This record gives sequence, structure tokens and C-alpha cells, in this order.
Amino acid sequence: MRTLLCTLALLAATAATPAPAQAQPAEGFGRHLADLINGYRERQGLAPLAIAQDLAALAGEHTAGMVARRQLTHDGFHERHLRAGSRVCVENVGWNFQTAEALLEGWRHSDGHHRNLLETQVSRMGIAVQARYVTFFACL
Repeated sequence: MRTLLCTLALLAATAATPAPAQAQPAEGFGRHLADLINGYRERQGLAPLAIAQDLAALAGEHTAGMVARRQLTHDGFHERHLRAGSRVCVENVGWNFQTAEALLEGWRHSDGHHRNLLETQVSRMGIAVQARYVTFFACL
């Protein structure tokens, strides 16, 4: 079975208007993944990330786009970053992981993904899952 990972981080000096809150907190796989990420961050001496509805909405839009294209991508990251209204955002995406544990393990063993998981300048996250596509989007 194929699984894929993709990572991106962007640090910027300016912020824009935040996106409106639309999504509900991550449920099921996504909620479990958020808990795993926070547990991992805490074991590394970092603060947990709060689940943010505005970031979940942005992650959800991106995940739906990947599902529609049937392709992992970071297309539109710059726009998501601007819409988040944050000077720091990171993003990990993945596809076809059977469990949240397997996805986190994949991200932990990839330098770019791991760096994003442990980014000290972020404090909030949104996670979206649809048709085995996952977006983790975290910002200050």
C-alpha cells in the first residue's frame, strides 16, 4: 500500500485578515491525530497546540481540493497563510495512512515534517481529513 507525505513551512513578517471560523474541531481520525501531535510535542518539552476552528476550515478547504484533484499538494499555501492572519504557519499533508499513529510516525521520520511538528513559533492547529487525505495546518 502506498502512502505519501508532503511538507511546507512559511515564515513571514506580515499578517493579513484572519479567515472566518467555519469548521468544527477535528473529529475521529483528525482529533486522534491532534492528540498524538500534542502528546509528542509535550514529550519534547513543547507546549501543546490549541485546535483552532479557523485553521481547521482552511485545512478543510485544502483537503477537499486535494481530494478533488486526487493529488497531494501545497498549492495555495501562501493564500492560506495570509488568510490565517499569522506571521508564521507550517503545513504537513499526507495520504493513505491507515492510522493516525502511522501518519505521525511517517511525519516524525521525515526531516521537514518533523521540523513542522516541533515548530516553536506556532500555537494553534487545524486538521482536516477526507478520503484518506490529511492536512495539518498550524500557525502562531
